[in-house]
Amino acid sequence: MKQFFDRLWQHARERANETAFQYGETHLSWAELAARVAGAAAALEQEPETIGLALPNGPDYVVADLAATLAGKHLVPIPHFFGAEQIAHIIQDSGIKAMIGGTGHDLPCLETLLSQTGPARSVTPGHRRIIYTSGSSGHPKGVIIGEQQISASISALSNAVETSREDVYLSVLPAAQLLEQICGMFLPVMAGARTVFAPEAMAALFGHAPGVMAQVFATHRPTMSLLAPKLLTAWLTDMQQGGPAAPDSLRFVAMGGAPASPAMLRQAIAAGIPVFEGYGLSEACSVVALNRVGDNEPGTVGRVLDGLGVAIEDGEIVVSGPTVMDGYLHHDAAPCRWKTGDLGHFENGRLVVEGRKDNLIVTAAGRNINPEWVERLLAADPMIACSALVLDAGNLTLVVAPVAPISMDRIESHLSDLPVYARPERLVIVDPRSSGFIRPAGTPNRGVALQLAQTVPAQSIPNEKETAA
Repeated sequence: MKQFFDRLWQHARERANETAFQYGETHLSWAELAARVAGAAAALEQEPETIGLALPNGPDYVVADLAATLAGKHLVPIPHFFGAEQIAHIIQDSGIKAMIGGTGHDLPCLETLLSQTGPARSVTPGHRRIIYTSGSSGHPKGVIIGEQQISASISALSNAVETSREDVYLSVLPAAQLLEQICGMFLPVMAGARTVFAPEAMAALFGHAPGVMAQVFATHRPTMSLLAPKLLTAWLTDMQQGGPAAPDSLRFVAMGGAPASPAMLRQAIAAGIPVFEGYGLSEACSVVALNRVGDNEPGTVGRVLDGLGVAIEDGEIVVSGPTVMDGYLHHDAAPCRWKTGDLGHFENGRLVVEGRKDNLIVTAAGRNINPEWVERLLAADPMIACSALVLDAGNLTLVVAPVAPISMDRIESHLSDLPVYARPERLVIVDPRSSGFIRPAGTPNRGVALQLAQTVPAQSIPNEKETAA
């Protein structure tokens, strides 16, 4: 991380009064950022090795994260969207002894240290961040990401995205997610770009927040951002309903966190949103492949980043290279070639992701169905916050969480091109606020979806096609 912090100190010397991070009317200059990071890092040296971070998006989050990194601490970001039981598990599992920000747990709070300032200093080695993924069991697993993975990811993404000091990055996803830490904090600082926080846009992940997405982009006129598919859907809907057009300042809007419909991506591009889908996972420091300017093919996740290797073994995506995690906390070190559990293939040198291997549905007729294939057909509908295809007692059941009442005809229209064997037989309509159904990235929790399919009354979905397959 030496190169990263050398760049931060350089910005502080050469562009002292220019804004590095902005939240509403609060502007944090490069000089203020550097001084606060250095001062907080010095204060943190006397604190426990493992520290939790539970602040909302904003400049204070950046100061806390970078200070813990500079001080060589083990940092555990606490997602605000996790439940109390999950947070308690994280604290116990990771061995957190102090917290920056509060979670209601009886731990020393270090938030006051963020106001201290100091001169530029060298990096204390040993930093690692423990990223907890939600998991299907409800008990998050700790992914260990060290300095090597962060540095390699920054380098590869900087080359792919070509971030410069002229860029303005709009941050709308939770900072506790590793992908947002990389794209909204490390990349902009490395390039000297300005980051603007707009956390109000996060509401669109869990149901459409009318007008918000289009307005924040029109107001801040960023050049770059990172979105989950549901945020893009909300943005397109805003524009269709008379909201502001996409600003002509945009040059790169990355898409990640969940599969996106190729039709929706093409619609966004036609509407002036330069969107580029990518693929990654926390176990490989978030980004493995990415479409890019001059080489963008919706329906694929683009070419593999420089320095990484991807192979397809028995249909499964296998990643190798310096961004692969050190391992899961309390488990053996990760192998140098990480089996992702995702199915995929290459088309003309670009990676295509088919779905999760452990999500694969095998019907009684022996047919294999990737549920993501079916769910992607509904993902572009702004009326649908989330959907999941599950197999319940031998029946293909579609669980749909609409943001407003939705007709069977509308749902059937999305499924009309599916072959008979992949068409859902039953429909379960649920509230988008159903506990735990929609993950923060907008993807479904399949365990919760199956429970809902078993407990909520279902409707039969008409199938007018021939039953022979």
